[in-house]
Parts: sequence; structure tokens; C-alpha cells
Amino acid sequence: MRTETQQVSASFINSNFVKKIEGGRTKEAEAEGSAFVRDLVRQESYQREIITPVLLQDDEIDRDENTDEPKKIVEKEPSSTATFVQFQGTGPRTWFRGPRYAVYFGKTESQHFTKSKFQLMTYVNDIRKILADNSVKDMADQEDTKFQATIDELIALNVAEQSIDAPAFNSTAFRRAFQKMVGRRRPIGKMTMCKGLYYEAIDLPATSVGDEIASKHYKEGIENEEKLWGFPVVTTIKSHVHNPRKAYVYAPENYLGNSFLLQDATLYIKQEADIITFWTYAALGIGIGNRLSFQEIKFPGA
Repeated sequence: MRTETQQVSASFINSNFVKKIEGGRTKEAEAEGSAFVRDLVRQESYQREIITPVLLQDDEIDRDENTDEPKKIVEKEPSSTATFVQFQGTGPRTWFRGPRYAVYFGKTESQHFTKSKFQLMTYVNDIRKILADNSVKDMADQEDTKFQATIDELIALNVAEQSIDAPAFNSTAFRRAFQKMVGRRRPIGKMTMCKGLYYEAIDLPATSVGDEIASKHYKEGIENEEKLWGFPVVTTIKSHVHNPRKAYVYAPENYLGNSFLLQDATLYIKQEADIITFWTYAALGIGIGNRLSFQEIKFPGA
């Protein structure tokens, strides 16, 4: 028995998209595009899988004391000590000072796309998908580029401690990195690496990962695993952003830093006569509050 399923054509979606703008329902059209857009940003930015972005409310934003620029002041855990005393004694009295750091904001913005409404109606593909592919993924690249550059700059200040050279992709390389983190009393949260490097896990011998895991790699591959030695792995295809021959170990985000959003990816549309212009923008800030909470592993070719 055949069941007929009605499919809505992309041309209909595009026409409806234009009609909403024509009818003064720009906000509704923006909301449709924005919901689609934000979902892709969360999927495509690997930085957001390391530090989850938090959308700030108006009353949570701080103002820079010298300019009108927004910022967010974050309090760090104050240091403390303990001492052994006799029953008649007391511990030393200490005036504690809670350290803080500021997270500043910037904006990512796509190209401004301009098209006649009559031309938009002729597209056979969903225009919202075109918006996502052409703009949101580019914005996610910018987020990751800034994040990766910041991490690399901080590692460069302490290369001897926070970077290790590994001759091969094996358990020894990662064990050394984990030991470095634990030696600094930092817990291990997640790792990042390019997919090409992650696929080298297929060659890990059973003596390294166990017979069961090696058999699973052979039968099912490693895409569904998303872990190495029990730790989550965030992989990326962005070899133009993330060095394809490096892996990074990060502490959990509450030991690492913060990511704040003044506004998540939003589609803006304006129309003058038959010409429609649209672009996507977001305002975010990323702050690293603990610069010893990550470790770099360099493999041959890095």
C-alpha cells in the first residue's frame, strides 16, 4: 500500500520568505532564519564544545570603566591554605582577596547578501540553507580562529611545560600529556584534534586499547566512539584553523574559562523596493581564566 507524502518545495519556501518581508513581517522571517542559523553554529564551532556559551541578560553585562564597551567581570576561586594547630591554638587569620578577570566582546558578521525579490523566488534550493552555508559556517570559523590563536599564544608563554613532542600517535603520547595536566593539579575534560589525526586511532593495537575496542574499530570504525582512553574527543575538519598534526587536552570548562553571548547568531533583513539585503551577526566574548588548564601534543609534521 502506497502512502503519499506531500513535500513542500524550496520555491514555495523562498516565495513565502519573500512574502513575509513584503507583508511587513520581517521579524517573523528573521526568526525563521535565526532558529535555523543558531543550530548550525552550535554544531560547527568546536570551541563551543570546549566552553559552552552563556547568553547574558541586560543586567548581567558590565561596562568598561574607561569606554562604553561592554564586558563581563568573572570572579575566580580565591587561594587558601590550611595548617595544623594544637587544641589550644587557632589557624592564622588571613585577609583574602578574590581574583577577577574581564571578558571582552566582539562581533562576527557575515557578508551582506543582496538580491532582487524576483530573483529569490526562482531559487530551487531553500534560501535559508544557502544563508546557513554561506554565512554561519564562516562566522563559526572566526570564533574558532580567535579561540585557537588565544590558546596557542598562551602555550607559547610556557612551552616547556605545556607542549610535548610525540614521535607517534599512541598511548604513550597521551599519557605524558595527561600526566602533565595532573601534575599541575588540573583535571582532564576533553581533547580536540582534526579528524585526519583522530583516524590514526584505527591503527592503535589491541595491546594499547584492548581486544574489544580494537575489534570494534575494525568492524564499526571510530566515528561513533567519540572517546580515547575514556576521555571525550572533539574532532574538526577545520585544518585551516586547528593544526592537523596537533592534539590539545583541556580541563573541564569550570577550570578553564568562560564564553558569553550578548547575542547569538541572528539574521537581519532589510528591503528597499524590490531589493532585499540580509546578513547574519553575533556578539560574543571568550575569556581564559586559567592558562595552565590545557596541554598541547605535537606529532611529526606539526
